[in-house]
Amino acid sequence: SDPLIKADQRCRDLVDEAKDYLLLPHDRLNMQGPRTKRRKPVKSCEVLFAVGGWCSGDAIASVEMFDSETNQWKSVASMSKRRCGVGVGVLNNLLYAVGGHDGVSYLNSVERFDPQTNQWSNDIAPTSSCRTSVG
Repeated sequence: SDPLIKADQRCRDLVDEAKDYLLLPHDRLNMQGPRTKRRKPVKSCEVLFAVGGWCSGDAIASVEMFDSETNQWKSVASMSKRRCGVGVGVLNNLLYAVGGHDGVSYLNSVERFDPQTNQWSNDIAPTSSCRTSVG
């Protein structure tokens, strides 16, 4: 019933595929593929980041960091934009947030987080097109 999903056939197909996978466990062997394989979290300096997302009906800009040594989550600096469906990657120990959806529009902007300074920079060139659910 979400208008974003209704507007995009490929998105509806992915949601339907995910629902089938979750609701039909006896058929999962027949549904194996790149989207169903187990994934490992990306590590940066032995920490895990939870970046943006959707909470209480709205996209969020908050970021949390999990420290495996202390087994605790802590808040770090928030992104400058709210982003759900954001793509994230690590390059040279810097965390990049790419695209996403801010609750109103799809985004092509990119932000870079430096864990050493606890600061986000948005001096990165935008992607050539808006994108969300970047994998």
